[in-house]
Amino acid sequence: ILGAFDDNLNTEWSSDGDGDDAWFEVALGETSQVNLITFETRAMTDGTAQILTFMITDDTGNEYGPFEVPEPGEIGEYEVDFVTSSVRFDVVESTGGNTGIVEIALLGEAVESE
Repeated sequence: ILGAFDDNLNTEWSSDGDGDDAWFEVALGETSQVNLITFETRAMTDGTAQILTFMITDDTGNEYGPFEVPEPGEIGEYEVDFVTSSVRFDVVESTGGNTGIVEIALLGEAVESE
């Protein structure tokens, strides 16, 4: 998963042939206000591995999306407004195979927990 969160377009995250069932969960390290998600899908030369839509779920179970993903090589930006300490990412629709992400970022700021 780290390859998709490292601000390096030469590394990426790939599922293990999960297609539309691909998902991962990541702890943010601290409770954060998330305002923007940026996302770039990967794709293989045969057209597989591309994520077409995805959802994000916060630590209380609230779901955001589905978000439509632009073509590989383009970065999608999605305005959101939620506070969480972790997120679950789920592929909703893909072109199958080893679906993956070139880069994903959750932008916002840490908030004091109560």
